[in-house]
Amino acid sequence: MKNILYLIFGVSLLLSASCQKIDNWDEPGSRLYGNIIDSYTGQNLAMDNNDWQIRIWDKTWEEKHPGTVAQYQSLAVMKDGVYNNAKLFPGTYNMLPYDGPFWPVDTVKNVVLGNEAQQDFTVTPYLQILNFKATLNGTNLTLSCTVKAPITANLPNLYEVKGFLSLTTFCGNSNYINIGDYNNLRKQINKSWAAEVGAADSKDYTLGPYPVKSGYTYYVRIGANVNALSRRYNYSEIVKVVVP
Repeated sequence: MKNILYLIFGVSLLLSASCQKIDNWDEPGSRLYGNIIDSYTGQNLAMDNNDWQIRIWDKTWEEKHPGTVAQYQSLAVMKDGVYNNAKLFPGTYNMLPYDGPFWPVDTVKNVVLGNEAQQDFTVTPYLQILNFKATLNGTNLTLSCTVKAPITANLPNLYEVKGFLSLTTFCGNSNYINIGDYNNLRKQINKSWAAEVGAADSKDYTLGPYPVKSGYTYYVRIGANVNALSRRYNYSEIVKVVVP
């Protein structure tokens, strides 16, 4: 019996030592951050929280882990067009914004990350949502905007124009009042720009009226998208609406 106990104890020590040898990496603490800039406005791109990501590849991975292949990681981008990740390992990274509401980015950024590094990206949105207005008439809310396509050549089909209403300042496709009374008011299109708009580069849309409740505060915006990849939305600004 003693021999069995000694054997179990010895195996436990070996396993413990083995685990200690494997877990010998320092906790990642390097910071990579930056802005996603709208090429038309020069300002950060209006978007939703964590709607799409920046893909990054650690080019030094194979040096650190021989015999393995680096997989991309995803950095979340916030609604103000800023990304910030402070839990990365130092190294050399390739970076590419992917699957956002903009024309594909084909230039990979090469970033050397020590303690911290900033890398901004400038993107060209598929659409612009301009002249956004929220008009309240009693407990009926109407939303209107101009949807513009600065580049119409080879533009994927205009898919839909949709109003988003939220009870918090986080308003967009990841956080909105998801009920039929509101969703049924969107404009579902899925036509080429020429078929929907013609030769012009913009068209006005009006959505509503949305039934809202007295005494509530809403945060509202309009989004429009094209039929590309995950159909991310280009957004208007967010407007606060207080219903008396």
